[in-house]
Amino acid sequence: MRLKAILALFAVYAVTAVPVSLPGGWRVIVQPAADDAVEVYYELRSPAPRSAVSIGPFYQALQAAQRRAEIYPHDLAPPYLLYAPYRLVAPYVTPRGQELASPPISGVDWSYGKPIPYRIVPQVQLVRNSQAELTTLTEDREHGRPIDEPEVLGMQIEPELNRVVVETNAFSQGLRRRLAKRYGGLVTIDWDPLRPPMLLL
Repeated sequence: MRLKAILALFAVYAVTAVPVSLPGGWRVIVQPAADDAVEVYYELRSPAPRSAVSIGPFYQALQAAQRRAEIYPHDLAPPYLLYAPYRLVAPYVTPRGQELASPPISGVDWSYGKPIPYRIVPQVQLVRNSQAELTTLTEDREHGRPIDEPEVLGMQIEPELNRVVVETNAFSQGLRRRLAKRYGGLVTIDWDPLRPPMLLL
């Protein structure tokens, strides 16, 4: 009975929700962000096929961009890859960050057993939340876990969204408002009514 109610609720949301394309898939905005409430979305997990051709250099460049973000966490945000075609996105939050994120990344890739030089120019993008802000939220364990809410099953940084994603299989308007009050635009909710609860080992 509970499952039917959840599916019926999801059907109502899905009819009125807004689909948004993400790298490798889609998400449906179930409830958009408001001044006093965080966004809720449902991810349609159907990643597009990704070719492995020439991916080695981009993963190496991504690692280099991640090191940059860790060295300058208040100026930069977590980087990520886009596909078809491959692109390295290097987000920044300050004018200094734009300069730090822009330089090309060069190196040698050995994925196919021989040295292949590469030079990748990051696609810089202005974002709101820095590496430092996102990391601080996910590592704050003052109350035993970063966000101490019974509905929260997990959380992680999603570089494409430039936010911390809170995973849940049930949410309330109270949760949306509490998260907005505490964390503002740092957080969004990934809602999946069929997501299994955590198992305590």
